[in-house]
Amino acid sequence: MTKKLIKFLLFIFFIITLIFLYLSVFGISTQIFNKKIKKEILNINKKINLELKSVRILINPFNFSANIKTIDPEIIFNNKNIKLNYINTNVSFKSLINQKIKIDDLKISTKKNKIKDIVSLTRLFNDNTELFLLEKIIKRGFLTGEINLNLNEEGKIKKDYLIKGFINNGSASLLREYSIKDLNLDFKIENKNYLLKDIRAKLDQLKISSSLIKIKEKD
Repeated sequence: MTKKLIKFLLFIFFIITLIFLYLSVFGISTQIFNKKIKKEILNINKKINLELKSVRILINPFNFSANIKTIDPEIIFNNKNIKLNYINTNVSFKSLINQKIKIDDLKISTKKNKIKDIVSLTRLFNDNTELFLLEKIIKRGFLTGEINLNLNEEGKIKKDYLIKGFINNGSASLLREYSIKDLNLDFKIENKNYLLKDIRAKLDQLKISSSLIKIKEKD
């Protein structure tokens, strides 16, 4: 009787182990948490909406958390949309089981989008004079990027954010007298630090280029 019980328990343990391995490596696709994720995004900003397809969940049994990743979502705001490759976040088992998903971190990878639309979206989070003027002078161009964010208890973005990517075929008009065309560059933005690399552009008919520009924000 004891041997049968031990074999049965070992069999159950083996099955549970296989399930965890499968969920850790392959995960599962579901739409159960779409509304919950959208709600959390709305808590960050009421003016944006998120169009989600199925969500893939990968289990991490070592730290009792789950990785939630959605492929090809879209951010919708003011009759505009930003196309993304994915949104990735980690949540605890407890919040997953209770379906009370609380987002502490976000990793976002974007597809190629219009620079003007990206600036418009940024203004929803930080609407200052500089961004307003930037949106006005930009004429065209595309941006592709990756964004890493950590959020506090109130859902506000912490200062340890990281944004990186590249701009291609950008153009802008400056004071109606000068124009920048064919702007291409790589960028990396952290709190009060801006790094621009491999810059190539035309200022009117003058070609300009720079391998590296570092900018540090003060006060």
